[in-house]
Amino acid sequence: RIHSEFLASFESALGSHFTTASPSALESQYEATVTVSPDAINTPLVAALSAYKDLLAKSIESIQLLERFVMINIPKMEDGNNFGVTVQMTVAKALKDARENLLKKMETLLSYYNDRAAAVEKLALEKKSISKSSGSSTSESTSSKEDANEKKESTSSSTEEKSVATEDKAYPFRIMHLVALDVNAYVAAKAGLNDCFNEVIMVLDNVEKNKEKITSPKGSNGGSGHMGMY
Repeated sequence: RIHSEFLASFESALGSHFTTASPSALESQYEATVTVSPDAINTPLVAALSAYKDLLAKSIESIQLLERFVMINIPKMEDGNNFGVTVQMTVAKALKDARENLLKKMETLLSYYNDRAAAVEKLALEKKSISKSSGSSTSESTSSKEDANEKKESTSSSTEEKSVATEDKAYPFRIMHLVALDVNAYVAAKAGLNDCFNEVIMVLDNVEKNKEKITSPKGSNGGSGHMGMY
């Protein structure tokens, strides 16, 4: 059966994290933040990517459950009356293709963080180096009146901080590149989430429409499946 709550979670994620009307509007929004703090985490985008990743993972898990449902209902090999088994194999292949497609989308999420780290590094932001040193010394003196030795120990420490900044005439363009990376990640995630939503609807609909052949591939008198769905 189709899980309405699970499908509703897609609409919820799209409504919560992917509401910006156009890439240009998103570009203006991101640019305002990146210009001030180019090395800061884009928190709204990361939250959107996390929501997308969670739904991808849940979709893959659900498809695997459907694959198992089809698999356990495949009857033993026999001659004749195999149309139902053909339906099972067709549905199983569609499920496998959908799962592999979603796994590829999951893998592409990794590239965003690596690309952004490289883009921030190329900004050649002001870098600080801090060096600390410490030491101690002991001195001994003798007093003639008391004929005793007096020891004095002193310690010292110092901290030196240096800032190194380099001039980069390409800096404005590097900022634009950083903003473009965030915008592209947003657009790709939104499109991917919609694709995932469509994929889940199609596979659930496919299973639902062929449920009779999946559970009873040989017909009502030809041997039924081993186990009901869920």
